[in-house]
Amino acid sequence: MPTSGNLDTPSELTFERSLYVGGQITAILYGIQLVLYFLSIRLLLHSTRKGKDAYFYAIYGTVLLLLWTVALACNAILGQYAWIDHRDIEGGPAAYIGENISAAYNTLGTTAGVMMNFLSDALLIYRCYLLWSSWRIVVFPILIYLGGLSMSILLIYESAQPGANFFVGHAVDFGVPYMSLTISLNIIVTVLICARLLYLKNEVNNILGPAHAQMYTSIVAIMVESAALFTVLGIVYVVVYARKSQTSIALVQVWGDFCAISPQLIILRIAMGHGWTKETVGRLTTTFAFSSHLDTEKELPSLTSTGLPFSDRYSNENSV
Repeated sequence: MPTSGNLDTPSELTFERSLYVGGQITAILYGIQLVLYFLSIRLLLHSTRKGKDAYFYAIYGTVLLLLWTVALACNAILGQYAWIDHRDIEGGPAAYIGENISAAYNTLGTTAGVMMNFLSDALLIYRCYLLWSSWRIVVFPILIYLGGLSMSILLIYESAQPGANFFVGHAVDFGVPYMSLTISLNIIVTVLICARLLYLKNEVNNILGPAHAQMYTSIVAIMVESAALFTVLGIVYVVVYARKSQTSIALVQVWGDFCAISPQLIILRIAMGHGWTKETVGRLTTTFAFSSHLDTEKELPSLTSTGLPFSDRYSNENSV
């Protein structure tokens, strides 16, 4: 981490470059998020099938966008102060970043990013429950979620102390467990969602045909619904962060961006009528049950006193 005594050391330059590059990538991804958000809002609020879910997802997406805006603004302020307004202080930008990374505005940005993460995780747990229709499946993920939440509170508190740093010292002692828990949660929920979608893909394909299966369970659909990219980025970040690498500042920014982008992609699919909803799962469950009932009747016909299957007797009686 940068210190005021060593100006322009390789470690400092790596940290500053990573901070700058991460900020540029974030700006690009923020623009993509704006497009996804406004397209989703337009589809959700102007749909003929608009209901409570539409308002929920619209509000949820708006909160995510506001939190990301706060985090982006705080990072921009840090960059402006370090590289423009206070670049002439003793030790240069590296010293300024080291001394002010626990500033109130930067802590606010960190808090906004953590809140984005937990909103994203909460949606994934809900989507997992929706697909499995069983609370028993999500009990363990919820426990991990609560553990990660408690670690994040301690992390924010520790990193907000004067002279503290999110990336070194005691903050890392809370940061590594927090990241490990949240990434473990992402992995577990992603695997559960992928497994359920692959099962549903087979069922939908057999009953409704490949066209319906492609819409709801294609590779792209599975990746979006399970937030697979978000999980992969998280795994890479937690490894780099645990090693206390200076490049982790860039990775955490990009990973944090997908805390908003991944849920927004799910919302967009729902707004377009391609995402999994309560209604979709309910209709398919009913269809599966009905199909299973018909198959049972065909394979195990109920014999009557006349020796004819019930369906044949019913036809004969109505033909009289």
